[in-house]
Amino acid sequence: MLITEFETKIKEIDNELSIRPNRNSPDIAGIYWKDIYVGIAVPPIEIKDEDNSGYTDALGYPYHSIKFVNDNLVGKVEKIKRMFNEDPEIFK
Repeated sequence: MLITEFETKIKEIDNELSIRPNRNSPDIAGIYWKDIYVGIAVPPIEIKDEDNSGYTDALGYPYHSIKFVNDNLVGKVEKIKRMFNEDPEIFK
């Protein structure tokens, strides 16, 4: 699935989620809530349904899959939102 299509899907979880390219490494992108990186890196162009150890970034790290993101994103975003609501200053 193209990453732009996947971004549309994750916006169904929360409209403030986005996928942005990594400025320092063009072969990876990150998932963000508002301007906060949620700790999940994804490929910049196409994301696979399942984990695939042969689908890696330039350093050889396997890209996360749709399954991985689906299994982890909601929990991470809920934790970040809770922390943000308790003390937004920690994210500045």
